[in-house]
Amino acid sequence: MSYPLLIAEKPSQAKLIAQAMPHKVNKEYIEVLPCNLMKNGGIITHAIGHLVELVPASSYDPKYKEWNLSHLPIIPEKFKLQVIREKAKQFNLIKKLIHDNQITEIIHAGDPANEGQLLIDELLVLMGNKKPVKRLVTTSLTKRAITKALQNLHDNRKYEPLYYAALARQHSDWIIGINASRLMTMLFKEKGFSSKVGYSVGRCQTPLTAIIYNREKEIESFVSKPYYDLYATFNINNQIFTGKWFKDGEEHIFTKEDAKVLADFSLHKKAEVYSVKKEKREIRPPQFFNLNTLQSEANKLEGLSPGKVLEVAQTLYEKGLISYPRAQPQHVTPEEAKQFPIILESLRKISEYVPLIPSAIPDISNDKRYVDEIKTDDHYAIILTEQSVQLGTLSSHEFLIYDMIAKSMIAAHHPNTIENVTEIITVVHDNFSFSSKGKQVLDEGWRVVFKQGKENDSKSEEVLLPDIQENDIGTVISTELKDGMTSPPKRFTQGNLITIMSNAGAYIRSDAKGEYTNKELALGTVATRAAIINQIISKQYIRIEKNLVYIEPKGRMLVEALQNIDYLTSPVTTGMMEQFLNEMTNGKRDYKKDYNRYMKRTSEIIQEIIASTIKDSETWELDKYDDALKSRGDSIGECLLCGEPVLDKGNFLWL
Repeated sequence: MSYPLLIAEKPSQAKLIAQAMPHKVNKEYIEVLPCNLMKNGGIITHAIGHLVELVPASSYDPKYKEWNLSHLPIIPEKFKLQVIREKAKQFNLIKKLIHDNQITEIIHAGDPANEGQLLIDELLVLMGNKKPVKRLVTTSLTKRAITKALQNLHDNRKYEPLYYAALARQHSDWIIGINASRLMTMLFKEKGFSSKVGYSVGRCQTPLTAIIYNREKEIESFVSKPYYDLYATFNINNQIFTGKWFKDGEEHIFTKEDAKVLADFSLHKKAEVYSVKKEKREIRPPQFFNLNTLQSEANKLEGLSPGKVLEVAQTLYEKGLISYPRAQPQHVTPEEAKQFPIILESLRKISEYVPLIPSAIPDISNDKRYVDEIKTDDHYAIILTEQSVQLGTLSSHEFLIYDMIAKSMIAAHHPNTIENVTEIITVVHDNFSFSSKGKQVLDEGWRVVFKQGKENDSKSEEVLLPDIQENDIGTVISTELKDGMTSPPKRFTQGNLITIMSNAGAYIRSDAKGEYTNKELALGTVATRAAIINQIISKQYIRIEKNLVYIEPKGRMLVEALQNIDYLTSPVTTGMMEQFLNEMTNGKRDYKKDYNRYMKRTSEIIQEIIASTIKDSETWELDKYDDALKSRGDSIGECLLCGEPVLDKGNFLWL
């Protein structure tokens, strides 16, 4: 008898897939019993994330164990993989099953993205699989979604572009990382700057560090100066209201004497209404979350790091409660929209959500703000599944993320928030302009969904202005000066970093962007951004204090040393590479041929970087880092004789 072998990415995913079929759990794998989806039954096994990894440089040549500038560049003719030691048992089990004569077909059930494609494909390549491979594609792990996916398996060859794009990213990042990181570590060491943590350089992490460095410099160079705001209170037609002085878009007065003169002059002068603008404004509910917006909003609400948000969202996905979290789109397909009523009815069983769900659920399947197949790809927005949950079984962080996604879906089914917005421009003494802005909430609409448990509501934010007309005349009955200080640019938060990486083009000069759009100049992908942030934290380039981001001396030194190497510090470089990889992913290129072209160009670029950086290092001005880094080193403990810290200086220890 013959049957298929299905390989999932993780144990939890294998269990959820098995729920769609009759099965029994054996010691080593899950046995599927004969059923409609697998006629003769089958076997379900799983990886544990990546089971294999690229071999270290020393595996290509033992001399690379020693870090030496003369060895660079290190560029393998052919990349090799090795089994991750602690995962060897699972690797060997999968290999045994693949080569079992009763297994006639492999079902690839990795996550539906480049990395998921690579994760299983690289196993099949390394294990020498010759059997036909089908691809299970689903962005949800509910029984319904799994059943549908198993009924619509694809030929895995259709997804070869994803595999080659992921391979190109993996291999080029290895070349850039291993060479640039060794290069910078050795050059800094020559100048007396060494660190146990080492210096890591990459085409995404280094531009991000540079953006943070530039913001730090802006904050440090900012000189705060005092300003004064002038407020005038008017009596027009026996109606009292206040306006703020402005001129040519500026609303601050920067000389105290001028501000006082204007305040004294305006008192008791004629005030005439120059214009009254009234607008009824309808505000649409928020769009659904993608991973970027989920990470940013969760950081704003609770200070969760991007990495933590991804970890929690992945857990909810593996529990079958939300759709695939590593998603870029903020829209869903019409097919997924059919599940909205079922999802909301499932939420109606949870007491916390009952007051928030409309009694009659409207049909939003034709609303392009949420449902637009053109704006989806292999994934769609992060939404709930129809699977019910007891909120008490979720951790506090799981509840936060689940609640955010639930409320985004509920809000989409509420009417717009409607406000009356008014602006009155009043002119004093026919010469000085004052602006008065008011707001009145006519209908809370979707905002009621987010008011739960909050004392303040939109009504407390209302500013009501009198019903007066243009050309009405009155008097200034009082003036008031309020002083303040100009503020430096705001320091980034962890949540900001995710937004910055997705819109990195906004942080470089327009003339430096070339032909690339901001979207093409993004750093990393939704799936990798959290890891990139964690990388530059672990390498001590930045630190996080109370959710705010600070550049560290080590990060400063790296960016300043590389300031002439645009390839490593500019988002334009990674934009160019991402554009190429996206075209490869989407099948717009001959991926096998272009993979080789891509790797050849990566090798050429790294050779150019090595040559120019070694030359530039002769002029590096690093003396200012002596106290912060060179003299500090890394403490490896206290001296047994004097108690002073013992510092690791690379080739020697320093007391």
